[in-house]
Amino acid sequence: MITDVNIQGSPERTLSRAVIKDRSGTFFLIEKFSKEKFPTRMKVAQTVSYLNGRGLQTALSYQKTIQGEFLPFFEDDCFGVSLFLSGTELKRPDYLMSGRIGDQLADFLIHMDKASKGVDGKVSLDVFSIKTYIYKLFTEMEKYDGLVHEKFLPFLHFLERSFMDAHDNFPMGFCHGDLHPLNVIWKNDQLLAVIDWEFTGIKPQVFDAANLVGCAGIENPKGLALPMVTSFLRRIRSKEIYDDAGWRFFPEYVLALRFAWLSEWLRKNDQQMIEMEADFMKIIIENIDVLKSGWNL
Repeated sequence: MITDVNIQGSPERTLSRAVIKDRSGTFFLIEKFSKEKFPTRMKVAQTVSYLNGRGLQTALSYQKTIQGEFLPFFEDDCFGVSLFLSGTELKRPDYLMSGRIGDQLADFLIHMDKASKGVDGKVSLDVFSIKTYIYKLFTEMEKYDGLVHEKFLPFLHFLERSFMDAHDNFPMGFCHGDLHPLNVIWKNDQLLAVIDWEFTGIKPQVFDAANLVGCAGIENPKGLALPMVTSFLRRIRSKEIYDDAGWRFFPEYVLALRFAWLSEWLRKNDQQMIEMEADFMKIIIENIDVLKSGWNL
């Protein structure tokens, strides 16, 4: 087992993880999951293997055992083994100034769109609605935290002006589900692999793009107009892989997806991030026309 390496991705999503080296000198990442996680992890393994088999080499699939298993069990837990790539840490928030990083992320989504054709016929993927998610979250906040409910209610009212009615007609597609620069293994500004696929599924086409842009903005609100975001949006829109109906409400979708992150901060009782989300949502609403103009929407 190798102990002096930096393993990227969230450690919370596994029971434990370690890097090992085989006899040929190849490094592998071993992840341990509880048996309750097996159905989700199996779905991820099948999906990523499909993408990898259709040419998306930046999706690292689990290695199969000689019995053909992706996630073998030992005692009461299951294990996944994938190639380990050693990357370099992004300098935050300086990476927001890199148009090349934005281009690399756009190219990944463009390649993923092509590789994912037919995946929903091979794997039973979940369908996600941020509209349903938000209303459920507000029901829970009203029940358990009235102050937070009141704080974020104006942002819900803003989305209810037109976004919520339009949402159910957004074109759907396959999405990574949690795409942002920290879920990527980088070698300086070169994208080596995209990790953390457990939220993958069928969602509105612009989901990944909106999540990525929102993560840039929470890093630094000025990031919404910096080269990483502008280059990313320019490149991905030039390929026309998403229907215009999704782009029409893109800034609103960026705002809506922040409620998924808010849910995470509430779970962790992270008061600082809860306040930051409220401030960031306000910035989006107050500058929504500027954003649409700056993003050529």
